[in-house]
Amino acid sequence: MGSAETPGGGGRDAGPSERAEASADGPGSAAATPSDPLSAVRATFAAFAGAPRALAAAAVLVAAQGLLLVGLGVWQVVRGFGHHIDNLGRAEFGGVLCLVCGVVVVGLARAQMVRRATSKTPIVVIELLCLPVGWAMLQNGLLGYGLPLLVVAVATLALLALAASRS
Repeated sequence: MGSAETPGGGGRDAGPSERAEASADGPGSAAATPSDPLSAVRATFAAFAGAPRALAAAAVLVAAQGLLLVGLGVWQVVRGFGHHIDNLGRAEFGGVLCLVCGVVVVGLARAQMVRRATSKTPIVVIELLCLPVGWAMLQNGLLGYGLPLLVVAVATLALLALAASRS
């Protein structure tokens, strides 16, 4: 089997010499992970400025989904301490699970922004899983939840396909 190639070069699948070459490419390259959070934020914004519009829009939609999951997780954890909860453990576990999944999705959005080839497959899988969930919500009359979920999932998949076709 051959080695995995990274379209942008310098990604996680690249070898040491390819990463060194990619770091010389400029701010859009995905060189080694920065050591401090501030440089990671700078690298993300620099990659966002130099990324194709379709890729940047897809990353923004995925980041919005992740932030919404984080917010939902916080709300569920706080709500779990209320008086009308029948099972505190289940409520808290659901909230923590939502928080963890939201952080993972935000991390995937960042990885997509800095053009890590390994981030595209999990994003596509997440969006494909959102399609039947959104459809089921629509069928159960939850238009306020199902329709935005479907629209964002379809838009993200379309933007990722557009970005892949142009590169």
